[in-house]
Amino acid sequence: MRFATYVLAASAAVQSAMAGVYITSPVNSTAAIGGQVLEVKWADDGETPTVADIGPCDVSIYTGSVNNQVKLQNLAASVDVSKASSISATIDPSIGQDDSHYFVRFTSLSLKDSTNSQYYYEAFSSMFSIKSMTGSFNATVLAAIDASSSSSSAVSSSVKASSTVSGSVAADVASATKSSSTSSSTSTSTASSSAALTRVGGAPVALALTFVGAASYFIL
Repeated sequence: MRFATYVLAASAAVQSAMAGVYITSPVNSTAAIGGQVLEVKWADDGETPTVADIGPCDVSIYTGSVNNQVKLQNLAASVDVSKASSISATIDPSIGQDDSHYFVRFTSLSLKDSTNSQYYYEAFSSMFSIKSMTGSFNATVLAAIDASSSSSSAVSSSVKASSTVSGSVAADVASATKSSSTSSSTSTSTASSSAALTRVGGAPVALALTFVGAASYFIL
């Protein structure tokens, strides 16, 4: 995908030590197959909020960018992340096309965002690929994927800041995205394949973590 998308994603690496659900699968190297089972795994990262605080979550496959997220498929309508550490679900091959811009988003059903109580806690996996898909992305979805290109000028200072991340955290970021809880300013509109287009206006830090696996080679 476009360089700007990946670099904007990388800009949040320095904030990756924040927040609750640590998603260990899928990661950037995951090569999922449409029509086959995707296993999603997570752990408590030891930071606040804990998985007990986060509680039941909606878990879904998305595509998109930092500011525009498109919900494609629900994997679990309500799973308590403090009582389970993985789920498995079959990927519907009709939700999109062969692409490397899919990610899993957790949305708490009870815990509000720590900076904006109007919205719920969110956590994101790394971006990963899905092949053997039978669907396609329409112009709205493609625009969501490309949305961050116009924001590339804001990246450089954040990418430089990533050098301050400790070695252990940087290693964690490279292998499995440590998720953030910023979900301030979400609104939804209709997209193709029954997808909900969600804009997270204040989330360059949060969703950028989704893409950090794909972009980590730019900063490590």
